[in-house]
Amino acid sequence: MFCKLKYSVLIFFLLFTNISFGQVTPAQNPPEADTVREFEIIRGPSMRAIKIDSVTTLQTIAGGAIIKQGSTIFHSDSAVVNPVTHIMEAFGNIEINQADTVHTYSQYLKYLGVEKIAYLKNKVKLTNKSGTLFTDDLDYNLQTGIGNFHNGGKIIEGKSVITSREGTYYDDTKDIYFKKNVKLDEPQKHIRADSLLYNMQTRQGTFISPTHIKTPEVEVNTSSGTYDLNSGNAFFTNRATVKDSSGRLYSANTMALENKTGNAQLEGNAVIIDSAGGYTIIANQVFMNKNKNSFLATRKPVLIIKQKNDSTYIAADTIYSGFTAFVKNKNEVLQKDSMVNVNVSENKKVEETLATDSTAEFFLQQRQNKSDSAKKILPGDSLNIHRDSLTQIKNLPGLNEASKRNDTTLFIPEQPPKQPIPQKDSLSNKTDTTNKLIPEELSLSEKKKRRRKKNRTIAPAKDSAIVSATLPKDSSSADNPARIILQKLTNDSSMHETKADSAITDSLQADSLKALRGKLPDSLKTIEKSITDSSNKADTSIRYFLAFHHVKIFNDSLQSVCDSLFISSKDSVFRLYYSPVVWSGNTQIAGDTIFLYTKNKQPERLYVFENGMIVNRTKEGFFNQMAGKTINGYFIDGKIDYMRVKGSQAESIYYLQDEDSAYIGMNRAIGDVIDLYFKNDDIIKVLFVNSVEGKMYPMSQIPEDQRKLKDFKWLDSERPKNRAELFE
Repeated sequence: MFCKLKYSVLIFFLLFTNISFGQVTPAQNPPEADTVREFEIIRGPSMRAIKIDSVTTLQTIAGGAIIKQGSTIFHSDSAVVNPVTHIMEAFGNIEINQADTVHTYSQYLKYLGVEKIAYLKNKVKLTNKSGTLFTDDLDYNLQTGIGNFHNGGKIIEGKSVITSREGTYYDDTKDIYFKKNVKLDEPQKHIRADSLLYNMQTRQGTFISPTHIKTPEVEVNTSSGTYDLNSGNAFFTNRATVKDSSGRLYSANTMALENKTGNAQLEGNAVIIDSAGGYTIIANQVFMNKNKNSFLATRKPVLIIKQKNDSTYIAADTIYSGFTAFVKNKNEVLQKDSMVNVNVSENKKVEETLATDSTAEFFLQQRQNKSDSAKKILPGDSLNIHRDSLTQIKNLPGLNEASKRNDTTLFIPEQPPKQPIPQKDSLSNKTDTTNKLIPEELSLSEKKKRRRKKNRTIAPAKDSAIVSATLPKDSSSADNPARIILQKLTNDSSMHETKADSAITDSLQADSLKALRGKLPDSLKTIEKSITDSSNKADTSIRYFLAFHHVKIFNDSLQSVCDSLFISSKDSVFRLYYSPVVWSGNTQIAGDTIFLYTKNKQPERLYVFENGMIVNRTKEGFFNQMAGKTINGYFIDGKIDYMRVKGSQAESIYYLQDEDSAYIGMNRAIGDVIDLYFKNDDIIKVLFVNSVEGKMYPMSQIPEDQRKLKDFKWLDSERPKNRAELFE
């Protein structure tokens, strides 16, 4: 009686129900041929035919049914088939086998034979060669291979598990479109999104909504892009933001990441923020290596070196940064470079000169005590120094000892010497050959030749931003700018230590750009031969920055322009090459090469190599001018405090004022050494040392041809006026 009631209910259900399952709408096409839509009963241990009316007779199968339609085979514990409507309902341990490519399992099935749509419920599982989909309900079109789940689904592929509230499966492409609360979890990867398109064959995810990715290497926020679960490579669009394992943040309109090599390419409003390193780089194109912590920025890059109250902004055509490792066999490396035998380290020369300056202690005491000791020794106007008054200068402490050694090098060291000053280089125990390479005294013809070479205007680069940053094939030429810069960096003793010295020539080789070789222009690939990073180890490496062409530096207390720039975190020295100009307040400083020493991220000392010139503009529009072979200056609280111009001969033009600050004349003089004292950006005193000659002109009798020194140029038009100017 119970069995009859059960079959009666099934018959009633199959005859009269028009319920639609899920969102799959049956196609309104004409019925297919009977040979395609008819069911073929392959196995039926217990079968019954139940006649409903003169037209309809239901077939019931129990004990393990096997039914076939076309190339699709259905397995179930029991089934009821309506041969008229071609509708089948199956119960228990159901399996749908589609030509051994897709297998679907469930505990309940209603199948529309004409439309070939299966409605599966309870422990549904769809498997293919790539993975398995689990859900509790699935509407699956066997003809189109599209299935939908609505109450939660899960994909399992090896160690990958993807879940969502809703989703759509596409069998022909093996894609699954996950929707609502999407989660992808692996032991080393976690993705959270509102929507995700995932391919089971390639294991690649495509993001079309706000997405968060977290791995041991990176943490990403994006709303558009792709991610490869096999390789970890990614391509993001629509302003992605990445935070890597070192705490760096980088963002760009378009971003490509290569997990294995650590290479990344950022395009469009790219920003890299390194809080630990204290810098930010902004550019329209950046090639970087997150493993080695290096980058190459082009297309209007701006580097921001973070400071407490006054950050430094640096713009150039190209900016590169990486790490350079120390090596112990510095001498062996440097001896192999013939350029070392020609170019003496400028920084070494500065330090050795400071160490051998016996008058430095007196001038340093002046500066530290902030007392006008010179006035006590030299009464009267310090500008009016004649040869008969030089005896007073010779009585300065330590000057007699210097004269015995014929030492005309007068600089101010950072600290007064506490022990007898060695005659030789304490670093290498070799006699300083600076004087042999760069003579103190030059003939008149040689002076004229050097002056002709001076050109303080910034010449425009002929190459593009990328081409100008590379070493050409003929980089061995002594005239090649890139080669000269690298040689200067190699010869710079501030990069070396006694036990753990750095050799730029060894460490500047191919780095993160190597893996991006296929993406870079051909002109940029040559940089691999000259620039490299060592492993990122804090105890063995230091960060450096290189800026090429049209370099502009802005700081509230100091501004500068040059063609090339090198900065090392080891000594915080800004090395400005090729026609550099520095401005501080009303003062302009220029030369062939300038080293700017900083302390606590503020300017502390400045040194100009060759053809140095100081121009100080007064409020009334007069130009005080000093020119010499070298310039050594000191800063206090970011402002110029003292400068020394040295040369054979150093020249000066200075406008004198009386006690009421009225201008009374112009003094034009020469001497071996000129000392300048500043207060509030103005020159308040000028002192001459040795071989002083000069003439003073009343204000009304100044010849026009005497108002300016040779090669005088006031380059205020090239001076960066504000930080916003660097972003233009």
